Amino acid sequence: MKELLKGYKNLTGAMRQELQDLGFEISDGGKHYKVTYRGDSRYVMTLGKTPSDNRSGSNSASQIIKKVY
Repeated sequence: MKELLKGYKNLTGAMRQELQDLGFEISDGGKHYKVTYRGDSRYVMTLGKTPSDNRSGSNSASQIIKKVY
């Protein structure tokens, strides 16, 4: 997960496919992507569509790892 989201600036097609292969569902609404693990509402995270922070990918990866794994 950390390697996948390292340097995250936007959600590419390859990154979207990799997340889906790992069991994540991605919905595209508003200013953020909503990422749900295996359709379970307990495991919902967000990814910014246009993050300004260079560490946003690493921070999101840490959030996902803590919540899901």
